[in-house]
Amino acid sequence: MTDYFWRIADLHGLPRAPAVSLAEAREVLSPAMLSFLEESRRLVNRRMLDELGVKLRYPDLASGLTGCLAPSA
Repeated sequence: MTDYFWRIADLHGLPRAPAVSLAEAREVLSPAMLSFLEESRRLVNRRMLDELGVKLRYPDLASGLTGCLAPSA
């Protein structure tokens, strides 16, 4: 999650939010936000790509974020 939020800040020219340890997060975050961060998982899409032949428009985070921020045509 840190990488994601820092990339968003960088793309918008904003300062990066400070990183906190899990112990610090437990003290300052709401239970809902803490639950969200603790349950966050990385997904593997290899089977979808291989078996279904899906070609992703944005195959990685960098291209996806850039695509989201691109001006509409």
